[in-house]
Amino acid sequence: MQKRKFAICLVIVLLAIISSLSFIQRNKREEMQKISQNIMKTCPRYEMDVTFHPEEKKIDVFQTIEITNDKEKELKELYFHLYPNAFKTFDQVPFPRGERERAYPEGFAPGYITLKKLLVESRQINFEIDDTLLKIILEEPLKLGKKQVLTFEYEVVIPPSHGRFGCGQNTFNIANWYPILAVYDEKGWHKDPYYSVGDPFYSEVGLYEVHIKAPKDYTIAASGSLQKKYEEGDQDVWSFNTGLVRDFAWITGTSLDVKEVSAGKTRITSYYPKDKEVYGMQALDHAQNALFFFNDYFGQYPYDEYCVVASDFYIGGMEYPNLVIIGVDFYSPGEFLEYVVVHETAHQWWYGLVGNNQIEEAWLDEALAEYSTLLYYEYFYGRKTGQKVYEEAIFNPYKLYEVSNTPGPILRPLSDFTDWKDYSAAVYYKGAIMLMDLEGRMGKGKLQEALCYYFKKSLYKNATTADFIKALNHVTGVDWTDYIYNWLECNEILEKVA
Repeated sequence: MQKRKFAICLVIVLLAIISSLSFIQRNKREEMQKISQNIMKTCPRYEMDVTFHPEEKKIDVFQTIEITNDKEKELKELYFHLYPNAFKTFDQVPFPRGERERAYPEGFAPGYITLKKLLVESRQINFEIDDTLLKIILEEPLKLGKKQVLTFEYEVVIPPSHGRFGCGQNTFNIANWYPILAVYDEKGWHKDPYYSVGDPFYSEVGLYEVHIKAPKDYTIAASGSLQKKYEEGDQDVWSFNTGLVRDFAWITGTSLDVKEVSAGKTRITSYYPKDKEVYGMQALDHAQNALFFFNDYFGQYPYDEYCVVASDFYIGGMEYPNLVIIGVDFYSPGEFLEYVVVHETAHQWWYGLVGNNQIEEAWLDEALAEYSTLLYYEYFYGRKTGQKVYEEAIFNPYKLYEVSNTPGPILRPLSDFTDWKDYSAAVYYKGAIMLMDLEGRMGKGKLQEALCYYFKKSLYKNATTADFIKALNHVTGVDWTDYIYNWLECNEILEKVA
């Protein structure tokens, strides 16, 4: 009888815990929805009608964007990035010189964007193009709270590049491909070029509605959620809508298989070549585990879709909203596939949901993504394995770099890095080492609490180093400013940093 009473009490307690957790999660989702609804009132709204011509390796696009001035200052001009123009000539493509042959294994051909028409509120408008930057001179200043609708017609030529923007044997990687509004903040307009090192992208969240017309034998993975797919003559039209996202990317190919699983409310889809099913399923499992873990550890992933796509991509992995590109070479025996999938999934939080200026403060997404990956390994495989991964993937590579190179500071703009080795050593490795040292000093639980607070306060915004420090200070009651900047700005070897 006592055992039965105990069992009943245990069930009641468990139900109460489940109910409490469900209530907390529901409140968090409602809080996120309130934040997003407020931002949606003034964020940019993009609509695109895209026609994809794979044989000609080009795209025709009709695009509108609604811009609301929320900057508390009249805007006399607007700036957009035209990233495809970085691929016009072999001497100027955004790849380090030593990697250009790998980026163009079938030989070089140019990529670019050609504007055919630009209207503001249905009127022709003056504009200037300087390489990857478009400047639009407004006839009348855009006042605070006022809206402006711009219409673009343009053609995009896709290069045979195995990078973020280009095509290979298996996939077309259509990323950083359309006129995207530059960020305007307290420093003014950010007009940075497409650097060859790092991720030279800085954008604010917006809403996207994108319709892509493509031949029927092509499969499309994209940011956002597929709303409908229908036939139009001998082609299919894929219609995507997004929540608040920083960018819109899509990957397409004719030989991609697809498998799906769920993680909470999110459907995860793995796209991979037909002869890579074993690894395509592994990528799916890794993404599912990572999404479950990061949901619980940092904060809820608010989107309905997440895509992991095996691509002709020589750089490794790259993150976009609701979608990550994974180099198809990783779909092979070994442990690298899991690490790359988990790291890129972590970017859905650090870059995606919490943005940052990747040109000036790249550590805020890369070091945090690396640290998040270490947390994943420790959670799923134990502390010993987590420590081993830390030493082999981060600490030892950094120490090896120090042997023959003068270490540079973590915090510096992309223009100051000499190459990818310099960038990786400082931003990825040394940044993650700093966070591991921070964990040791303040405790893993407190650092998790600080990251959750940072996530909550910076959701859908562009955070700064100062915001990260505020989160640490808020949780601990200690001022970590000197500690963080000593790490970020120090040129000393590792033993002399902290």
